[in-house]
Amino acid sequence: MELKWLEDFVSVAKLRNFSHAAQARHATQPAISRRVKALENWYGVPLVDRSTYPVALTQAGVGFLPLAEAVVADLYRSRREARAAHERAGKTIRFALPHSLAGSFFANWWRTQRPPRGVNAVLIAADFDECVEMLLSGACHFLICYRHAAVPVGFEANGISCARIGADRLVPVSACGEGGYPIFELFGEKRIELPLLAYTRTSFLGRVTSTLHARLEAHTDVVLHFETALVEALKAEVLLGGGVAWLPESMIGMELQSGKLQLVGDLFLTTQLEISLCRTTGLFVGPRDFLNEIWAKASADIG
Repeated sequence: MELKWLEDFVSVAKLRNFSHAAQARHATQPAISRRVKALENWYGVPLVDRSTYPVALTQAGVGFLPLAEAVVADLYRSRREARAAHERAGKTIRFALPHSLAGSFFANWWRTQRPPRGVNAVLIAADFDECVEMLLSGACHFLICYRHAAVPVGFEANGISCARIGADRLVPVSACGEGGYPIFELFGEKRIELPLLAYTRTSFLGRVTSTLHARLEAHTDVVLHFETALVEALKAEVLLGGGVAWLPESMIGMELQSGKLQLVGDLFLTTQLEISLCRTTGLFVGPRDFLNEIWAKASADIG
C-alpha cells in the first residue's frame, strides 16, 4: 500500500468528486481513480460508491476514513519531527525540481547563492505534479519549476508563493544531416508527414506546447512519432533524427553551437518560460537564516 492511495481516498471522501480531488491533489483524474481502486483492491472491499452523484462512501469507506486520516496525519507528523531534528543539526536544504532544471539550471543558480560553510543542497528530481506534492507535504523547502501563462496551476489557492529567478525559451529543433542542414523543415516543401516528437499531453510542457503544435498544424501535416514526459528522452530522440521537438533552449546550447541541432520555424513557434522559486507560507525548518536570505534575493529578483 502507498501513502498516496490514502491521501487520494481522503481527498475524494472530503470533496465527493474525483475531478475536484484531482485538482486539489495536482494530479489527473485517471490517476486518482486508479490509486483509489488500488486501495480498494488492497483493502478487499469497495470504499467509494461510484453509482451516485456526487460520489459517496460505502459503509466500509465511512468506517475506514477516520483511520486513513489518522495514519496520514501521524506519518507526516513523525516525518516533520524527524526531519526537523536532523536538519537543525545538518543544515540541509531540499529542493524539488523537474529533471530538466536539475541538469541545466540548478548548479549555476546555486553557486550564485553563495551558501555558507556547512550548508548542503539536496536535489529531488521528479515530474511537476510530484514536485508540487513534495512542497505541499513539507518534503522539501523549495520548489524550482517552469511557469507559463497557458498553464495556471492555482499555487496561491494552496498557500504557495513564487518568485522569478530565471527565464528560458521553448524552441522547435531538428537534428542536422549532411551539409549541416536540418533534417526536417517546418515550412519547407509540403510533406505528407512531419514527424513530431512531443511531451505527454498531461505533463506541464505538454500543456504548454499544445498551442505551438496547433500553430504548426495550421500550415503543415504532422504525425506524432514519439511521446514522453521526460525532456532528456525527447532530446535524445531528436538527436537521433527522429523528428522535430520543442526543447528548453538552456538544455541544448552545446548542441546548437556544435551544429548537431538547429532551430527550425520562426519566433511565432517559440514561447518564453519563467523559472520560479516557490515556497509554502509555513515556517522554514533547517538553516532558517540562509533559507530566508535565498527567498529575499528571489523576491527582489536578484537571485
